[in-house]
Amino acid sequence: MVNFSGIWEVVEWDDESFIKFFAAMGAPDPNRSFQLFKTVQKFEIIDKEDLVILRIPDPASEGGKRDIPFKVGEESGAVGPVGVPMKKFTIKEGNKLIFHETAPDGQKNITVRELQGDKMILTKTHEGTGVTGRCVWKREGGKL
Repeated sequence: MVNFSGIWEVVEWDDESFIKFFAAMGAPDPNRSFQLFKTVQKFEIIDKEDLVILRIPDPASEGGKRDIPFKVGEESGAVGPVGVPMKKFTIKEGNKLIFHETAPDGQKNITVRELQGDKMILTKTHEGTGVTGRCVWKREGGKL
């Protein structure tokens, strides 16, 4: 199985697709939701096979970073990119890291991180409508 560990920096946003995705999820202001989501331009993944940690910049946290751990094959809770608490069930399939996500209002989406060489394609798909947001990240050697 592939390893997702590394520092990832966004190289391409499909802005329009994410605005449509957040609208499908019922965000009151899809443009604002996307802008909040887009604030993370660089983050780290620590992949320990059955434990995946997303380390994101967070100026309010000690050290300026916040770790979000997920156990593969288990459901966990996390705050989504626009501040909504989500239940997430995490799985790995080949070169994909997949999160099945459920919001408190029952809205569901699937987030897939798919490795393609030194790039990672992220897609977020709203299950009810099939609307998908997409961006591309590149693995780099720097520090977060």
